[in-house]
Amino acid sequence: MSSVPKYYFALRADLGDDTRFLPTRATDKDTGWDVRAAITEKITLRPGQYAKIPMGIRGFCPDGWWYKLVPRSSTFAKKQLHCLYGTVDEGYQGELILACQYIPDSTAMGKDLVIEFGDALGQIIPEKRYDAEMVQATNEELDALFATRNGKRGTGGFGSTGK
Repeated sequence: MSSVPKYYFALRADLGDDTRFLPTRATDKDTGWDVRAAITEKITLRPGQYAKIPMGIRGFCPDGWWYKLVPRSSTFAKKQLHCLYGTVDEGYQGELILACQYIPDSTAMGKDLVIEFGDALGQIIPEKRYDAEMVQATNEELDALFATRNGKRGTGGFGSTGK
């Protein structure tokens, strides 16, 4: 029987007991838990403008786990808000902040985006931490390792597989 990891979250003091700011899933089969903008006043973003949006919670990860802070699909599709994927290590103790940039498509250029208190913008996804060893090698040693794979790609990237 496997143990389900427990993540603990505390609300920012000014949110009181407003539990809608705690991570929630719409269904028990969803991968991500939605989180919301816990801003003290509306944020108006002009096209191209960056913002760091507080989510109003701090989290504690179980040993060996971490979580990603990622955008909800509707954050991009409906708001054209492009967000960075945040890596929240198990040792981080601060408030979750969603880093984003408003980049509307050409038909919406010139229109501002308003972020309201409570807007569901991000989601957190629990992840298991894996240990790995990073080993320094010479370029010749790497070339020998690559040769053992007999790969066809080589140094090509960004569409080099022709697909």
